[in-house]
Amino acid sequence: MLVCAVALALGGCGVVSTKSDRQLAEKAAGEHYPGLLDVVAARTLFPAAAGSEITFSLADDPDAAVTLRVDAEAGGCGGEECGARLAEAIAAGRQRAEALRAMRAAFAGCGYEVVGVRPGGGTWTPWVVAEPANATVTRILADLGTCVAAWAPDATGSVSVHIAAPEAAAALPAGNTALPTVLRLSGGELLAALAGRPYYTASYTVRDGRADPRSGRAYLSRPYADGRAFDSTVTEAVGAWLRSVEPSAEPGTASGIWWLKPGTVDRMTGHVTFCDAPRADGRRCAGDHAVALTVDPRGNPVGEPRIIRDVRGPDGTLRLPEEP
Repeated sequence: MLVCAVALALGGCGVVSTKSDRQLAEKAAGEHYPGLLDVVAARTLFPAAAGSEITFSLADDPDAAVTLRVDAEAGGCGGEECGARLAEAIAAGRQRAEALRAMRAAFAGCGYEVVGVRPGGGTWTPWVVAEPANATVTRILADLGTCVAAWAPDATGSVSVHIAAPEAAAALPAGNTALPTVLRLSGGELLAALAGRPYYTASYTVRDGRADPRSGRAYLSRPYADGRAFDSTVTEAVGAWLRSVEPSAEPGTASGIWWLKPGTVDRMTGHVTFCDAPRADGRRCAGDHAVALTVDPRGNPVGEPRIIRDVRGPDGTLRLPEEP
């Protein structure tokens, strides 16, 4: 095992190579679907699992990507077995491509281009481009709500849309235009570039199996360092305020999502937890109560905070009101 670890660091050790797996996958594709499949990516599954994940493009669908797990050393995906697995992978790839086209069409119909897609769960999260301001955020949320209702009528829970600023979208990497659309829009480099700057996330509640276009509300997502600075500013401000009204109180942490106040992008509402007094065991206060307040984008309080008592359930779960 040590030999293999050293070889991995040097780029060797056959167990982590995709070469034989790719060759087997290409051979199977040629035998079962001649002229239809072309390998565009291959990644080893080591150390989580043996073999590789081979990704194909489809000659008759430029949006679709077909992924197949292959383990040449174990003889996996050879012969008729591989034909059946390829058929399943092709069907799944076509289904994902159709879902992507439906999403893009719904947003295009509302005047928004989908510039990125974050996979996950049963519903993907699209990235669109807009520039919310106090004068426009209500309209943008309503517009995007119409898009969401057209795109995801069978969603559950809630549906989210990430909103990138125009300057962030203009600086996106070009990517490999030869890749299937589903891979280009969900590529790691693209998503990292989109998430590398502050961006808004709009959320829509699902009621009776359909996304409610009028339920949109939004919050500002930040890169890690910016988020830490925001939390620190809020917590310090609440601590100073608590010392003036409840001198024995011990501040906890900024909790949950800080939602934009309706009709604004420069006011956010949220909570900071606190305890009646420092814990006797010296451990950090998790928070039995909360301070609700409105802040500016840097975390400075605007207006008077207010205290909400007993925000912990019997099982210790934090129960904060979802205030707009």
